[in-house]
Amino acid sequence: MWRMDRVTAGGTLAALFVLAAVVGCERPAGEEPEPVTAQPLNVVLVMVDTLRADHLSGYGYHRKTSPSLDEFAAGAILFEDNRSQATCTFPSVNSLLTSRYPSQFLGQPGGTMGIVPAIVSLPEILKERGYSTLALSASPIVRKSPSRFNPHGGFDRGYDFFGEGCAWKSADCIHDRLKDQLRNLEQPFFTYLHFMDPHGPYQPPAGHRRRFAKEFKGPEFVLAGDPTPIADAIYGTGPVLRWRDSDMDHLLDLYDEEIAYFDALFPRLTAALEEVGALANTVIVVVSDHGEEFFEHGHVRHCRPPFDTLARTPFILRLPGGPAGLRVRGAVQNLDLVPTLLDYLGIDYAHYKFDGVSLRQRIEAAAHGRSSPSAADEPPLAFTSQYEWRSVFDGRFKLLFHQRRGVFQLFDVVEDPGEKEELSRQRPDELSRLRRALVQWLIKTEGGVANPEALARGDESERQLRALGYIQ
Repeated sequence: MWRMDRVTAGGTLAALFVLAAVVGCERPAGEEPEPVTAQPLNVVLVMVDTLRADHLSGYGYHRKTSPSLDEFAAGAILFEDNRSQATCTFPSVNSLLTSRYPSQFLGQPGGTMGIVPAIVSLPEILKERGYSTLALSASPIVRKSPSRFNPHGGFDRGYDFFGEGCAWKSADCIHDRLKDQLRNLEQPFFTYLHFMDPHGPYQPPAGHRRRFAKEFKGPEFVLAGDPTPIADAIYGTGPVLRWRDSDMDHLLDLYDEEIAYFDALFPRLTAALEEVGALANTVIVVVSDHGEEFFEHGHVRHCRPPFDTLARTPFILRLPGGPAGLRVRGAVQNLDLVPTLLDYLGIDYAHYKFDGVSLRQRIEAAAHGRSSPSAADEPPLAFTSQYEWRSVFDGRFKLLFHQRRGVFQLFDVVEDPGEKEELSRQRPDELSRLRRALVQWLIKTEGGVANPEALARGDESERQLRALGYIQ
């Protein structure tokens, strides 16, 4: 039987004793949540743009790309099977910050990308409860003011200060600005940090000591870490171009270097929190909006079909006094983040009617060596959408669906993590079960399968990003 949660924790007994003392047993249904400490907790949300989970050494990658994040995860909870809700920054970040599915953010008037006024976001919820709220973003999409790739801005609602002076700059810029801001930031605080490493072009700063990208002789665009000419050729927006496997390999090596660069600077975050006496009382979360494709499924970059190269993203949660070295198996989603945080902060969130769920019971069950939910229950599901593509994942099997073509593709991502062997004929029961779940989800969230209005909103989003030059 497929086990939905597995614990592989260093110092497990110590972690369990701490957890029992701090968070207690599972609370009865309807009982108000209690914070993990009496003092209000700070929250730091670290968004690492374009970070594939399977390129982190803590998620099993063969290269040691992320020793700092591995060390961080050793004192935290790592969700092994997380999925993002879209394979583009917009609307993936919208979904993560609101616990709403991406369909609610497409087709806004005038092509607006920000969070729609009718939907409340995490910084707004916390600001209403007395939190200081700060955002520092290097993203050209997640911005307060207009940019080339986001002509309307609109991501600043709920923030006391939204800093965008690090746009397109490397991680050291965000860390420098954060250190300055923390000196005057009143507790409790919520801080959103949006890093652009390892988003393309894959070119870590000159001072970074390279470990994976060896000396290379080839096209200038490859040396510059820019996959755009290949994307132009693939999607018909540029001239025909021949490239070698070694060109793609070098681009991937540079991508790994970007991860290693971000990772090397990550300890500056905890050091800055320690310097102002906030580390011991701060929840830290590391997530990503989507991954990156290196032609594994005929694509490059992102904003493409939700194969796991794009949809499987890291989710690492550090709770003060909580479990350390806990690895949780089973499908979870980025949009589970907001209800999980509010649960641990002791904030009643039921009236928000989030699409995601709190992971607290699963964390506590896993820390006690139990599966959650029970074996009799249906396994948790994660859904991802991008343009006409939809997918559903149950912790082992994943079903991709192209709505216009009516084509389903089934994969066993445990036995076949590269999603190379299509199993619809070999596993008809799994196909039927996940197809039924996907159809029910589409009816609930989009009004039906291949709903023309929902598809039109996706088309408009794609057209807009293409016109802005963000995708080919």
